[in-house]
Amino acid sequence: MPKRRRLFTPLKNRSAKSPHSNDAREVATARGRLKGALMDVLDPSADNNSDASSDYAPEKRDSRDYRSDDEDRYRRKRSPNRQSYVLKLFDRSVDLSQFSEESPLYPICRAWIVNQPRANYSELGKREESQSSSSENLELPGPEGPHVSKIPPLLPEQLKADKNNINLNYREAPPPTKEQLLASHSSRWVAVRQAWLEQATKVEARYENTQQVLNKMNVNAI
Repeated sequence: MPKRRRLFTPLKNRSAKSPHSNDAREVATARGRLKGALMDVLDPSADNNSDASSDYAPEKRDSRDYRSDDEDRYRRKRSPNRQSYVLKLFDRSVDLSQFSEESPLYPICRAWIVNQPRANYSELGKREESQSSSSENLELPGPEGPHVSKIPPLLPEQLKADKNNINLNYREAPPPTKEQLLASHSSRWVAVRQAWLEQATKVEARYENTQQVLNKMNVNAI
C-alpha cells in the first residue's frame, strides 16, 4: 500500500505575527470572558429581558407611602424593646415582662397589689424608701424585768410521776375503763393548757410599754 503523505502549510504562506500582539489578544479575550461570566452571575436573566428593559419605566411612588415608612421607623425607635406580658388575677393585673426568672416574689406581689400594669415597677421601691426615710424613727422600749421562759414549769402530777414505778402487770389489777382514761386525760390536759396560758401572760407583761406605744401609733394612723 502506498504511504499517505501529510500536507503541511508552508511557513512562507503564514503571516508573520509578533509575540506582543498574541499576548495582547489573549489578555483581551480573558477580560471579555471574565466580564461575561460576571454579567451572567449578577443578572442571569439580563439577556432574556434586554428587550423588555428598554421599555420599562419606573412607577411613581406616592408621597404617602414614604410618610408611612417614616412613621413606622419613628414608632419603632420610640417603642421599647421589651414586650409587655400582663397577667390578670382576681381583678388585679401585673406586667411580668419587667421581672426576670430570678426575681423574688415580694416585688411581684407588690406590683400586683398596686394594680398598675403600665407603670414602671422599678420606681415603686424608690418611692417607699423616700417615704420611710422622711418619716420619724421611733425607738420602742425594751422588755422590763428579768427574763421569763416561754415554757411553763412542770405540773405537780408530772413531778410526782416516775417512769420506773409504772406497773405494767395487768393481772394484778384490772385495766382502767375507757371512761376512766378519758376523765383522767381531760383533767390533765386542761391543767396543761391553763399553765401555758398563764406563762404566756407573764411573758407579755414584760412588753406592756411597747404594746402601749404600738397601740398609739395605730390610733394615730387611723
